Amino acid sequence: MRFNRFNFLIFVALIIYMILIGRLFYLQIVKGEYYREISNRNYIKVFYSNPPRGKIYDRNGVLLAYDVPTFDLIAFPYIVRENYKIQELKSILKQLFDIDLDPKNEEVIQKNLLPKITIKKNLSQKDVENFYNYNYLLKGFYLEVVPKRIYTPEANYLPHIIGYVGFPTKEEVEKNPDITLNTLVGKAGVEKIYDNLLRGKAGQKAVLVDAFGRQKRVLWEKDPEKGNDIYLSIDIRLQKIVYEEFKRSGHKSGAVVLVDPNSYQILAALSYPTYDLQKFYEGFKPEEWKALTEDKYRPLLDKVFNGRYPPGSIYKPLVSIAALEEGVITPDTKIASGPEFRIGNYRYRNWNKLGCGYINVAQALEMSCDTFYYQVGLKLGVDDIYKYTKLFGIGEKLNPDIEKKEAIVPNREWKRKVLKQGWFFGDTVNLSIGQGYLSITPFDATKIVVPIANGGKVLKPNILSGYYDNKKQMFVKTIPEVVRNLKIKSWNLDTVKYGMYLVVYGPHGTAKALRNVPVRNAGKTGTAQVYTYSRGKKHAKWELRDHAWFIDFAPYDNPQVAGVVFIEHGESGGSVAAPLMASILRRAYKEGVFEIK
Repeated sequence: MRFNRFNFLIFVALIIYMILIGRLFYLQIVKGEYYREISNRNYIKVFYSNPPRGKIYDRNGVLLAYDVPTFDLIAFPYIVRENYKIQELKSILKQLFDIDLDPKNEEVIQKNLLPKITIKKNLSQKDVENFYNYNYLLKGFYLEVVPKRIYTPEANYLPHIIGYVGFPTKEEVEKNPDITLNTLVGKAGVEKIYDNLLRGKAGQKAVLVDAFGRQKRVLWEKDPEKGNDIYLSIDIRLQKIVYEEFKRSGHKSGAVVLVDPNSYQILAALSYPTYDLQKFYEGFKPEEWKALTEDKYRPLLDKVFNGRYPPGSIYKPLVSIAALEEGVITPDTKIASGPEFRIGNYRYRNWNKLGCGYINVAQALEMSCDTFYYQVGLKLGVDDIYKYTKLFGIGEKLNPDIEKKEAIVPNREWKRKVLKQGWFFGDTVNLSIGQGYLSITPFDATKIVVPIANGGKVLKPNILSGYYDNKKQMFVKTIPEVVRNLKIKSWNLDTVKYGMYLVVYGPHGTAKALRNVPVRNAGKTGTAQVYTYSRGKKHAKWELRDHAWFIDFAPYDNPQVAGVVFIEHGESGGSVAAPLMASILRRAYKEGVFEIK
């Protein structure tokens, strides 16, 4: 009997031992991965709080862009799958948040493929209330604060300049420890250029949670650092005037840039047509995106900095400076300038069929006389034209942060390298009036007029007036920088300025529309040929018509504004671009943007 009892006890002990071994096998092998997740990830959870992005203001403190907080519903798949059957989960989400669980998210939950997933973005106020009221039903869920970028109505006057934000790629997050996948980062415009100033740093919070994902205790916390507020050099009053006057003109495409010639701060910069800036954050409908991308007037292209076009006669003041400085002509040199100029069998016509007569350089600027510049250009030569073009900053990114494309400035080497051809006299003739292979951005056009207006200084352009440094608790102002001084002889500079004055006020001036601006100003018209056609005929197709240009500075004696109007395929600088500049300046002085001194 004792033997049987002993055997029985041994048998029972063996059974218990086997059960323990089986349980250990189940816990460590079968469920080992799950419990490792519980010990490593479930009990201590690190939450990231996204930093408020800095605000964007104009130079006078008008708000253009800011953040508001929104809430996303986040789930931890490894907790959710242990607490819900999939149909039960779908029912709860539908009832509380009106969500049909995404098939991809369903697979992630069932297979525990990711540490966390977003179930619903941008929760409504009712959704947030339901989350807190029924939190006991939501095991493994939490709310994450995500910033939303808001662009004010004023920002839509300069969408290409402001740019837009978006969420970073995984590669960007891996490279930068200060951002998370929900941190807004700049994708274009000043949002991208000054992203390091605007972005701030993400906060962190380590929380002790139970197996249901419920928070028990905060272990440590680091607050997010708000981004710095930036102040653009743009004056939104002037930007609005530029936009409204361009729109009122009825022209379909173009650009306007106005700057302070003494600091080269950009006061207004319009690429037309524009688009709804908020859509780039919130998303376009397919038909909206298709309309934008297929629009022949290219609203998505920033024509100010990324469009390249032949400048035509607005290039003549620069050629005049070069010719005067190199001694090819003096201010008093007069040249017979007829209706055409011949090189061998080639004829190069003047836009004026009657010619210009016996004229000096100031008169040549007044009348925009092509045949005068054909002769001066040949005497000057391509090498010196190229040299002065580069000295003015054309073909160079004076500020690479804001300039995205360099002008195409041709010379012998360029033509040999790009076209595999030699340089001909005819190429110099065309270059001397801003035609041929020369191609510049509308912003490059300001590089012609700014050094003439400010006495010969090539400055670094800026679109940032300054920013408020949160750490130092102080405003950091952008200081003007001189890139180089052209050292133009004062009498040569005065001669060219006077010629530009005659463009407006001379008897043969091509920009008489500027005479009704309340201050004296000076400028130069330009009509750049796009496609060859017989004189007196105009192309029916918009895309084959000439471009219209006008550069200007005012007041004449003490310039406070300089700029360019470019109208794509506008046909005439004198009758189209100059009147638009006139209407802009009239309103700017009338509405007090500029003071009459």
